[in-house]
Amino acid sequence: MTTPHIRFSALLMTCLATAAYAGSSDAEVRNVKDLAGRDVAIPKKVERVIALGPGALRFVAYLGSVDKVVGIEDMEKRMVKDPYVRPYAHILEEAFFRLPVVGPGGPGKLPDFESVMLCRPDVIVTVTMDTTQANNLQSKTGVPVVCLSYGALGAWRKEAQKSLTLLGDILGREQRAKELNAYIASLQRELYDRTGALGADDLCAAYFGGISFKGAHGLTSTEAGYPPAAMVNAVNLANGLGKQGHLFVDKEQILVWNPDVIFVDTGSQAILQQDFNEHRDFYRLLKATQNRKVFSLLPYNYYNTNIELALLNACFIGKCLYPQQFKDLDIRAKAREILGEFLGARVDADIPAYESITFPEQGPVQWRQQR
Repeated sequence: MTTPHIRFSALLMTCLATAAYAGSSDAEVRNVKDLAGRDVAIPKKVERVIALGPGALRFVAYLGSVDKVVGIEDMEKRMVKDPYVRPYAHILEEAFFRLPVVGPGGPGKLPDFESVMLCRPDVIVTVTMDTTQANNLQSKTGVPVVCLSYGALGAWRKEAQKSLTLLGDILGREQRAKELNAYIASLQRELYDRTGALGADDLCAAYFGGISFKGAHGLTSTEAGYPPAAMVNAVNLANGLGKQGHLFVDKEQILVWNPDVIFVDTGSQAILQQDFNEHRDFYRLLKATQNRKVFSLLPYNYYNTNIELALLNACFIGKCLYPQQFKDLDIRAKAREILGEFLGARVDADIPAYESITFPEQGPVQWRQQR
């Protein structure tokens, strides 16, 4: 037997969906093709938007359009707002986090349909939602759903720049999207120009460990094709394993490589300390440890990819591996530049990374800020 509450909810959804569809005539809509290859009819002018899934709100923030957001995920309210963990959240006013909550958030999680419709968005943009879910959400709410993408998880690729272009078109921020994509390209060219002329014998090899991927991990967590390394022509030892993306390696493999330089994701700091307490001899056998060539990087994947932090990591890797080529680069000045270009934010807080890490005979791991 159908309960009154269920009948009322069904009636409410029908009325809201009908109102959403009736809000735009054929003359007021246009078609776009989203990153999932779907043709979506959207209003010609979008003033109200909801961003769902890992990194969707970040895209909106990059384009300076958070004033158009009318509902948020609960996860966006609960996650940290640190400028070097989740930079886009750092620029949001407290009033933003008092917007109506439309769902829990998270990869592939659908929102509450009624809550979405009550916010009356013109468009929903989403990341990591599959086409079946997107079509279902669109059908049930009557609101056009546009799928965006960062590309492969743990990296950002051309899909991210295509998403910025598409979202800029949807939100009337075409020029902003064009300028940001141009800045990304110019910074990549700058990094390549500093290292592109180096011969094979001059390229430096390194191991990238403690990589955050769906959470924090220890030193054996690495990534083949690690983008910040590739941008400065660093020889990533994990690339020789014949795999792509995130993977775990044995400690024996790290000893076999015995890298001259090791970079560690700061997200692994607590795990690294515990492992060092239990396996101190292993760490002190490593050449990079003995020569004090272990450095920390920012964990740039947090609810998808912080593109600005990936680029900043690349700058620091280049400065450590190729000091001559990067002698004029001040990492803190570069951080202000990059964050300013992406978010218009000036951040004066100390960067919680880009430190020299030492593993003493006694006592805890020491993390010392590079100056």
